[in-house]
Amino acid sequence: MYPVALLYGMMNLLRNKCYDWGILKRTTFDFPVISVGNLTMGGSGKTPHVEYLIRLLKHSFKIATLSRGYGRTTKGFYLATEKSH
Repeated sequence: MYPVALLYGMMNLLRNKCYDWGILKRTTFDFPVISVGNLTMGGSGKTPHVEYLIRLLKHSFKIATLSRGYGRTTKGFYLATEKSH
């Protein structure tokens, strides 16, 4: 696996340098952002972790959660409410 890990590391280094050199565009916000994700699509505990962060931070910050949704094929945003299904 070492050759695969080395290749993966070099690709990430190149990607990060592309941001440094201005080839890839950065996006900045005027408020704190926490991004939770990884290469594993399911079963790695991302949803419980996000729920924990919401409970931890909701008393100190206005919280909004944006989810792409597992297996989603649509684009844009959908505002979920208690009546959403």
